[in-house]
Amino acid sequence: MDRTKLWRIPPPMKGFQLKPALGQWFVQFRAAPCSWEGSNEFQDYELYTAPVDKNTLSATLTMRNGVCNTISAPIYLTSEPGVMLVKDPVGNNFSGKLIYPATDYKSFAFYYVCTKMSVFGDKCDDAMLCVHTRMRKPSGKTVAKINDALIRIFGVTVNQLQRVIHTKSCRMNKIPFIPTPQKWG
Repeated sequence: MDRTKLWRIPPPMKGFQLKPALGQWFVQFRAAPCSWEGSNEFQDYELYTAPVDKNTLSATLTMRNGVCNTISAPIYLTSEPGVMLVKDPVGNNFSGKLIYPATDYKSFAFYYVCTKMSVFGDKCDDAMLCVHTRMRKPSGKTVAKINDALIRIFGVTVNQLQRVIHTKSCRMNKIPFIPTPQKWG
């Protein structure tokens, strides 16, 4: 994929509402940031978001790279709907401003994280784009809606993004593990 397509930071979706965007999502398509290129090997990549307090969410990610891994990261709400701040708990691979440029809440959502701003203008040198669906195996109609939104916002198609393979969930039970995030200084 031509990563220059992700240099332009998208605006958040107009009218974004947080509550219906929470819950379980399956990562289907993605463009990993250069800083986290090793994540291209992930399979069975899931996301679960839930409120911790009035200003913080917990994002619990599960993924398989030979073995199942679970990681939780705090997401801090901002005053702008659809814009949050994420802090990577194990490094700086996906820390930065998190933006929801599109979702229909029921079938798909995608978020964009700029992990490194450019020193030359208002663009992102190292961006991550993750496309989620509510279903492990999305319908053709859902993929078409995602494709239309990606073309409209970034000028890319789902075929230009990496596809995440889903075979077997890493979650051991139906209740997600949602720890309280640490306070970051």
